[in-house]
Amino acid sequence: MENPLKNTIIRPLREGVRYALLALLTFTLARYFTMHVIDTSHYAPIGALWAMITGMVVMADTYGGTLEKARLQILGGLFGAVAGFIYLSFLPFSIFGMGVMVLLVVMVCQATPLSGISPGAAMNMGVILVFSSLNPELTPLMNSGLRLIEMAIGCGFAILIARVLSGIPGPEA
Repeated sequence: MENPLKNTIIRPLREGVRYALLALLTFTLARYFTMHVIDTSHYAPIGALWAMITGMVVMADTYGGTLEKARLQILGGLFGAVAGFIYLSFLPFSIFGMGVMVLLVVMVCQATPLSGISPGAAMNMGVILVFSSLNPELTPLMNSGLRLIEMAIGCGFAILIARVLSGIPGPEA
């Protein structure tokens, strides 16, 4: 007979702790990092939010699941960062341009063996393009690099938390 306490309290508590730790650690480190790289605290919370969102997107029920989602997210993020860098090197942000670039990035991913990285590529490129309109002083290289590092911070903490807290009882994926 299954323990009802496990399903009603322990499992939800475990998941809450995992996500709370992820939010605290990811936001704190990414904010600190971004704040020191761009030498202002004004835009750092936005980059930290991107890191936190990325970490939460890749968090899975198991360590292996988290690792695989993080791998796809980082590869997609790299592809999106390169696409965003290329776009911003020639054109300023525009909503239409962002839509065209998302279309192109996803098409390239889907037409090749890279189809699994489409979401990460489209998301990171979109964030890079939007951020360029919020902080136009950043060069395309700095903007793309920061967003990729913020993604890596989010993914890294998700992997670490999934690994450390994998011993807590919970359902298998």
